[in-house]
Amino acid sequence: MATEDKTLIGVGDNVTMHYKCTLEDGTVTGDSHQTGETISFEVGQKTVLSGIDDRVVGMSVGDTNSFTLTPEEGYGDYEADRIGEMPHSNFPAEFVPQLKEGMVIPLQSKDGTSRLIGTVRSVGEETITVDFNHPLAGQSLTFDVEIVSVEAITDTATEGTETTTDE
Repeated sequence: MATEDKTLIGVGDNVTMHYKCTLEDGTVTGDSHQTGETISFEVGQKTVLSGIDDRVVGMSVGDTNSFTLTPEEGYGDYEADRIGEMPHSNFPAEFVPQLKEGMVIPLQSKDGTSRLIGTVRSVGEETITVDFNHPLAGQSLTFDVEIVSVEAITDTATEGTETTTDE
């Protein structure tokens, strides 16, 4: 008889899960059941929103949970001072005519060391107004998650050793 894996998720474990993210107005911003693509991450490594990291700890394969992240746990508060004007010359010439209000565009620093996204707020004759807040900043996010698999961390003190029992 097969036994069900009930490994409880802890910091450092690799987790694969399905998720659905919904805004307060009911807008779905992501649904892995629709895309067929689960997400995988190492708990505690800050590769997903910290609120997700915190809430999967203690869950196990097959568990489901629904929780709401505050803006602070999600993409942060909306900050009006993160809106700026950039001259057309900061963009490739062929790119500027394609820019439309509401477009989310990838940007990087002039030296290429920093990458971020911005949302076009307006396109003027000489400048482009860009909002550098994450598109979901200031939003509460409701997640419905289902744990698909858990790969528990290996204790480095016992790594490479086997435990056997007499049958």
